[in-house]
Amino acid sequence: MWSLRQGRPQCSASAGSTRRHAIKPFTVVRPGVRAVARGATLQPLAAAEREGTSYDALWDAFASKVQGEWEGVTVTFNAEGAPQPLPERYVPGAYREWGVELFDWQSQSSCIVPQEGTGRGLRNFFKRLMPTVGCEADAIAYVEEAEDVWREDGGSAVKPVTPAGGYVAAPAELPARGKAKVEACLAAPGGRSRLRAVVTLMQHWESKEWQLAFVDLSRETYDGPFNGGVELSGCAGGGKPFAKEPATSPQQLGPGSSWLAKEVYRYAISAGTTGLELQPGAGLAAPAASVATAADSAAVMMLPLGVWVSCAGAKSDVRVEVGALRGDSEREVAVCRYAEGRLAEVVLASEAK
Repeated sequence: MWSLRQGRPQCSASAGSTRRHAIKPFTVVRPGVRAVARGATLQPLAAAEREGTSYDALWDAFASKVQGEWEGVTVTFNAEGAPQPLPERYVPGAYREWGVELFDWQSQSSCIVPQEGTGRGLRNFFKRLMPTVGCEADAIAYVEEAEDVWREDGGSAVKPVTPAGGYVAAPAELPARGKAKVEACLAAPGGRSRLRAVVTLMQHWESKEWQLAFVDLSRETYDGPFNGGVELSGCAGGGKPFAKEPATSPQQLGPGSSWLAKEVYRYAISAGTTGLELQPGAGLAAPAASVATAADSAAVMMLPLGVWVSCAGAKSDVRVEVGALRGDSEREVAVCRYAEGRLAEVVLASEAK
C-alpha cells in the first residue's frame, strides 16, 4: 500500500541505462531554464477556475509542486507483474559471489518546468544509481535519462495535470506498430510524495492488440529545490526497497461501485479541436461515479504499494488505467483513452469510499 512515510535503509541498491557517470563535484548551469518557486501558488482554485475558466491557475499550482529533486526507488515489472532483476553488468561482483539478486534501483528525478518560450512543459533528469558494496557513497555512479515528459503529445497546449503535482504524459497517436509509453504520476495531497508509473505497451504480433509489456514503477519523495541533480542522495537515500513487497489484491480494491470520485480533472478533445482541453467542473468536490474500471476486470496487473495497472480494448481503441491506494479508503486514479489510435481523453481523479 502507498505509504506516505519512507524509511532510509542503511544501504540501498541502484542502477540504470543510458549515460554512465561517476560522481564528482561540479556545477550545472542549464541555459534558458529557471525554476518556479515551489509553493508559489498554493491558494485553492476559485469556483470559476474549477469550472475550467482558468487553466493557467491549475498549471501554476502544478508547477509549484512538481519541480524539485525527488529521491526514490524504481523497480521494473514484466507483463506478469514479476519484478525484474538488475542487469548483471550493473551488479557488483561481490553481490554475484554472494548469490544476492538485486531488483530495486535507487533513483533520483530532477524535475523543472522550463520558462523559455510560451509553451508549457516539464523536463525530468532521471538517474538510476548503480549499487555499491559497503556504502561507499563517493564511489556511486549513475545513468541519466534526460527528456521532455510531453515530447510525444503532438504539441498540445494543455497538459493533463493536477494541482498536487500529478500528471499523465501519453503520445497523441499510437504508432502503427511496435511499442508506446504512457507515464502516469499520482501525487499525494500536499505534493511531498508521489508514485510514477511508466507503462510500456506493445502490440501482439498476430492479433495486433495492445498489451502491457513492462511497468517501471518509482516511489519518490520530495528532497528539495531543483539543483540539476548535482547532489546525489548517496547510499543512505532513496527509500525502502519494495520489489518483494506483497502485490495489491483484488479484495483491497473492492468493486468499483464502492468508490466515489471526489475530485476529478478531465481532459478531452472536443469537436473541431486537435488538442486536449480541460473540461468544466474540474476539481469540484462533488462526489461522482468512480472513473476506475480495472478493479472489475480480470486483465489487470497487481503490483506492490497498492498499485494496479491495466490495458484493455480492441485494436486501436485502447484504455490504459493506473491507480494507487492510499490507506484503506482513498486512492488516486489516472485513465488514458484512445479512440481509433488517437488520444481522446485523460482523467485524473482522487477517490474515496
